[in-house]
Amino acid sequence: MKGDVKVFLFFAVLLSIINFIDFIFYGQKFGFLALAIGFSLMAFGTYGDRNNASLFGAVIVIFGFTAKWFLDYDLL
Repeated sequence: MKGDVKVFLFFAVLLSIINFIDFIFYGQKFGFLALAIGFSLMAFGTYGDRNNASLFGAVIVIFGFTAKWFLDYDLL
């Protein structure tokens, strides 16, 4: 695993943990859960060199950010 991949993996895991904590302790909103799952899939795909998992995680992250910030919509 190259150095730049390790840095991306670290930040994907960190963002996933942060969003899981936000989901558990700050309102249990679906946007936080979608972001946490998306970042987790991106980390899983990066670690295991699975491009489909990383791509699906990126799509979920984009959907989560769109729902959370631009639409101001919680999906529940």
